[in-house]
Amino acid sequence: MSDRAPVTDEDRLIYQLTLHRDLVGWVIRKLAEAGIPSQRTTGNDPKGDILIVAAKDASQVEQIICDIHHQYNRGSIKDAQSNLKERKTDLPHIEIKTTYLSGKAVNEIIDTATVIGVVSADKNSAPGKAKFITAGIAYAENIPLNEFLDV
Repeated sequence: MSDRAPVTDEDRLIYQLTLHRDLVGWVIRKLAEAGIPSQRTTGNDPKGDILIVAAKDASQVEQIICDIHHQYNRGSIKDAQSNLKERKTDLPHIEIKTTYLSGKAVNEIIDTATVIGVVSADKNSAPGKAKFITAGIAYAENIPLNEFLDV
């Protein structure tokens, strides 16, 4: 007989929220290391999870996200993000995800006009990556949990 209680839906939700909180904090620290001011938005902000305080920093933020992607995804033969078109917005945001991104979730991010970058602890679907690039959204995926999880 096991001493462990079964994992409940509440346990899974707490874990996902913890992952999200810690990944947001990790990205904010990465931006701060580069001298880019940013701030966490309120929960479920439709514009994105992290606000880039100065819109002029948007292209540098996109480059940082691409660099993060390449740090954890060395298998990319061609850098499809190297010619990313700039996505114009006065309120640039980064969206943080902790689960696999595809289909409707990708489209919802693209439809959010303020999102210039996506950082995900999991993978993005191949069609999702192509859609992000076409929309001018930088992405980083497969961020290892041990890089950002503070628990």
